[in-house]
Amino acid sequence: MILQRLTLCDFRAYRGLHHIELAPRTREGRRRPIVLFGGLNGSGKTTILMAIRLALYGRHATGIDKSIADYAEYIRGCIHSSPTSVVPLNSTFVELEFVHGKLGRSTQYVVKRSWHDTGSKVREHLDITEDGTSTPLNSEASQGFLNELIPIGISELFFFDGEKIAELADDDSGRALGEAIHRLLGLDLVERLRVDLRTYMLRQEKKNASELTAAKIESLQREFEGVKDDIRLRKASLLEAEASRDSLVAERDRRELQLTERSGVWGASRIVQRERLDGLTAELKRNERELRDEIGGSYPLWLVIEELSTALNEVKESLSLLTNAEANSRLNDFASRLRPLLNQKGKAALDKTLCESTCPTTDSQPIIEMSQLTWSRMLQTVQQELPKSRVRTQRIAEHLYILIDELDTATLRFHQAPDEEALTSQVNELAELNEKIGESNAEIRVLQRELHTLYSHSLRTARALRNKHLEMSEQQDWERPLVYAANTRQLLKDFQTENSERKATQLESEFVGGFKRLAHKDDLIVSARIDPRNFTVTMLDAAGEEIHKARLSAGEKQIYAIAMLEALARTSGRRLPIVIDTPLGRLDSFHRENLVAEYFPRASHQVVLLSTDTEVGEAFYRKLAPHLSHDYEIQFDERQKATKLRNGYFYPRFDRKAS
Repeated sequence: MILQRLTLCDFRAYRGLHHIELAPRTREGRRRPIVLFGGLNGSGKTTILMAIRLALYGRHATGIDKSIADYAEYIRGCIHSSPTSVVPLNSTFVELEFVHGKLGRSTQYVVKRSWHDTGSKVREHLDITEDGTSTPLNSEASQGFLNELIPIGISELFFFDGEKIAELADDDSGRALGEAIHRLLGLDLVERLRVDLRTYMLRQEKKNASELTAAKIESLQREFEGVKDDIRLRKASLLEAEASRDSLVAERDRRELQLTERSGVWGASRIVQRERLDGLTAELKRNERELRDEIGGSYPLWLVIEELSTALNEVKESLSLLTNAEANSRLNDFASRLRPLLNQKGKAALDKTLCESTCPTTDSQPIIEMSQLTWSRMLQTVQQELPKSRVRTQRIAEHLYILIDELDTATLRFHQAPDEEALTSQVNELAELNEKIGESNAEIRVLQRELHTLYSHSLRTARALRNKHLEMSEQQDWERPLVYAANTRQLLKDFQTENSERKATQLESEFVGGFKRLAHKDDLIVSARIDPRNFTVTMLDAAGEEIHKARLSAGEKQIYAIAMLEALARTSGRRLPIVIDTPLGRLDSFHRENLVAEYFPRASHQVVLLSTDTEVGEAFYRKLAPHLSHDYEIQFDERQKATKLRNGYFYPRFDRKAS
């Protein structure tokens, strides 16, 4: 599919008729996929995205649950209101021309959706032209044709804004992703069909039931509907309570910020700072005492440890000489006592043995007179105690430097912190807010318990209702259609499960590849698992450890969402254009650069970007230049309260000669 032209007439800020060319153009021998719109906030960028969605989907473009009355009010707000018009305008239209592949050939469609406000109601007219021939379909059939051509669930993966990115980025429950996958796979339609089959079964059973059984079924059905209503009310109350709690939390955070700003960077009272100051002073004194004790001990010997080691080695040699001399003396004493008892031959043998056994000695005197025990103790001190003393001394000294820095900082904080009395009212207000937050949390827990009880009641009632229907079905000969319906429902359930598992596996691969390409940390996410039952995403690092989404920065969460949207689009198997409004919202400069270089040029065969000058600045604009087909600047005239388009962007134009 290729969007060719969008036409707006008196639509929102666009006064009069505006033709906007969207088809990618060929430049320098290749088709450039990106069409760039630049405009300041409030100029009318989002209007282009909404006009495309309205042309294709009408009321459902504003929300699946939007009522007809709400939709009419929304359209009234879309009719241009000009301060210079004598007669207020009461009609508007949007027209979208696109080419779509159909049965192996390209077919051109023109979809025109117009509205006229009669005062009491808003009339809508939808006209579809196929290859220049108007289709003979009424509005409902025409809308069904468009829904089949480009399903609305699929379109949300291709036509989206920053809010869709933020929704996926901030969703930790998997609910937003689950809804996207359900629409992607058409599982919402499957689920609706299962519900419709169940409704058919209930009606058939009720029609053929006996009077008593029908009454019982009717009673159980009323009870079930009543519980469903109670669940709906409790859920609404829970959402309201959670919204109230979130509002209180936001107010508390705001007050804490004010308190922080008023009391300096640290937001503490003078009393707290004084206690901190006294604690640091006492700890500093303890460390100084410990340092003095170490220095007064064996640590000074560390300064001459090399000389000590040399001296001990020399003492070791001296001790060895002393030991040899003592051994020789004892041998001579023993020989002198033994010699008188021997004959001449024995004396000769004794002298020979004595000569061989005598240890070598020297006439030099030992340097140091020291016992073996004293030398061993000295050696232990040098080899073990001195290194330990050095480590302890260094640790104490380093901690001492840290304490001195902290003491200087605490002293500064003490002088900057306000008096306790100045903070009393703000602290009391914070205490009240925290008390209200506690009450809100208690209320939320009560509502959650009530909801749990109601869900359990609804399950029991549903089981009783099912059992009653089964009991009645077994007694009737009209059960065959119901059996077929029940089997079909089970088949649809099996289809849901199998299709979800298959697509979840493909989605995992597409997501990991996209995230690695767009993120600047190549080793952040190595693999991912998507649970096909609830579509929660588990991200894993190189060690196989789970990466919790809360660990990702705001920019990485945005990249996560964009990678997931890209993966969903690729998994859909559809070749549709991509239209993105405010795509770089919360990204840092590095992630923006990755998106500009790696995502936009290859996201699709046609990419329409709606950006502010701060998102796609001059540097990014030049990076996009090799992929740009053409661009527009959206300008809003404050005096006329109207928007106009001009060719070009905020920055000097490059050569756009198209072939």
